[in-house]
Amino acid sequence: MFTQLPEENKDLIKPLYQKKQPNNSALWCYFDGKMPGKTFVDDIAAPTKAICRLDMSWTYISDDADLPWIEEALGEIIKKDWLQVIWVPERKGTYPLKEFAKIIPRFEFIERKEALEKTCDVEITAFTSEMFDKLPENYRAWHLQNYGTKEAFLEKAFGFYAVENGEVCCESEAAFTCKGFTEIGIYTFEPYRRRGFAFATCLKTLEELEKMGLKAIWACDEENAESVRLAKRLGFLNPVEYDFLYFTCRG
Repeated sequence: MFTQLPEENKDLIKPLYQKKQPNNSALWCYFDGKMPGKTFVDDIAAPTKAICRLDMSWTYISDDADLPWIEEALGEIIKKDWLQVIWVPERKGTYPLKEFAKIIPRFEFIERKEALEKTCDVEITAFTSEMFDKLPENYRAWHLQNYGTKEAFLEKAFGFYAVENGEVCCESEAAFTCKGFTEIGIYTFEPYRRRGFAFATCLKTLEELEKMGLKAIWACDEENAESVRLAKRLGFLNPVEYDFLYFTCRG
């Protein structure tokens, strides 16, 4: 059986997600009402299996869901939506609907030691309205898609810009903050790459998150060698290996 759970009943499925999953803070942002999404379950009155799909596509399967039910549910969902399914390490090697899935190996770094490398000499500033307006148009649009308005971004987002000669070179943002964890993202704009701005901006973000009592998550595709290398320069080590299962919409 497979049905969508009314959003007002999503507390029913919290007990089905006791094991920590990769990208876990985003899932709990959904549970806490900070991020929209929808949930599909086996029994609407007393669910024992669940699949949560966040509106930004990340999809989480409950701890004890069996493979036949997962295949049935995913098969129905991808008739209408595209998905990036978080496939936990203990399920690695056994995949649902493998003929439709693109399997993307991933790393998640949480454990971290002190970074000993010196940063480059660049101005690092917290998010401001003035600097936001200087971002490339497509990057501003991406933030507005996620936050709705510039004012909401400045109120809710946390992070820093690297600035040179009044221009934004790089942005580091902490997102999906919940239960003491937050995911850190980084983007360096052309033509400012390979000058150490990403390292400097991320290090400032990590230092401020630590003061706030937040533990940073760094997640990326294994094939993203630059991201993996930067994570290690920042002191991240011992990553968890997992997969994204990417499904296009079959409808």
